[in-house]
Amino acid sequence: MQIMTLVMVVRGGRVLLGRKKTGAIGRGLLNAPGGKCNPGESPLTCAVRETKEELGLVLDPRHLECVAQITFYTGGVPDFFVHVFRTIQANGTPQDTADMEPVWYAIDTLPTGQMHESDCLWFARAANGERFCAGVHYRERAKGFERIEFAPYPSG
Repeated sequence: MQIMTLVMVVRGGRVLLGRKKTGAIGRGLLNAPGGKCNPGESPLTCAVRETKEELGLVLDPRHLECVAQITFYTGGVPDFFVHVFRTIQANGTPQDTADMEPVWYAIDTLPTGQMHESDCLWFARAANGERFCAGVHYRERAKGFERIEFAPYPSG
């Protein structure tokens, strides 16, 4: 199972998304910056690196809060485990990169029709700082959304 990250950069009721230009999953869709952890890399370090690479923002890891842990299943088999971070502090101006084109959206009116199918059920919750765990089930990798199961975020 691949360990991944997403980062919700939030300002004034808006969240920074990027339209993915590359990758086998999600090309053309809106998503938060993030990606696969490199071998030996912590999720926190990955979140900072991926946000810099994809949108040109510099994040201070001390200001990132992990708000969600989501396991994505493909055909009933765990495929991705995603650490979802949230921050209200980012240095720099979002940049259009080879990976993503940045756009700010109001959290309460996210363009979920331009996002992954399951995002309408969990994305705003994480952007608003709600802490949770979830299992998201797809028939195929990121296609054919079936269901989502929420659970409490671990304490401690």
